[in-house]
Amino acid sequence: MKLIERSALGTQGSSILFFDRIKGIWTYGLSWDRDTQAQQVLIQHLGSLLDNSYTLISNVPVSGFSIPVPLVLVGKTGLRTLCVSADTGIFSLKDGQWYKLDEQKEQYRPSRPNMVRRTALMSRAIIEYLKEKGIYVDEAEPTLYFTQPGVHIDASDPPVNLLQSDGIDRFAANLVDEDVVLDAMELQRITDILIISKPKKGAKKQELPSRSTLSSSVGFGDFRLKAWQWMILFILAVFMLITVIVTAVIIVNTA
Repeated sequence: MKLIERSALGTQGSSILFFDRIKGIWTYGLSWDRDTQAQQVLIQHLGSLLDNSYTLISNVPVSGFSIPVPLVLVGKTGLRTLCVSADTGIFSLKDGQWYKLDEQKEQYRPSRPNMVRRTALMSRAIIEYLKEKGIYVDEAEPTLYFTQPGVHIDASDPPVNLLQSDGIDRFAANLVDEDVVLDAMELQRITDILIISKPKKGAKKQELPSRSTLSSSVGFGDFRLKAWQWMILFILAVFMLITVIVTAVIIVNTA
């Protein structure tokens, strides 16, 4: 399988350094680093199962989303949008809502973001973007992949393929066995489009709530941050204050 890694942060190369991680968590939320590492697990696994007639493109920016589409797999048997989650636990999908079991209280609570809805919307965004470029292709089944073993999902007729960690071999085998729908020229054209995709300026973003209720913006005027970002700033400020105090004490004692 050929791999084209685009940076989720707009930097050169695909590697994520320490300050890139800080920037990613700051920009996309607390779960970003964990899900990015989970994404690499899927990339490596698919790379061992698919030949070079398939191309996997990571971090594809499209209009309507503040985050890039994690993975788009393009091959002779079609196109697949792949979202990845490192979440663990017991989940339920009912009437389009995504719930996670609170094991302490033994009741389901809404899980944000709604990963099923996000996956479906990202798939639609990729299809619409290609259509704008003159490529008319349908996606049979966008996929949400869970990297952690032991995830249990209660869902009937979900709008996306809910793929658990032990199902990736079967997923790849079924993909290869499907009918050929794209020729070499179409594959190259789709790949060329997706590796340079850019969101439209001023495009309305999808309303996808963050993973936590702490995500509401707080601030003054144009300077607004999410609650967890304020907490990080507070921790950094305290750390800097302690550093200054310790440094001052050392200077005084050595004077």
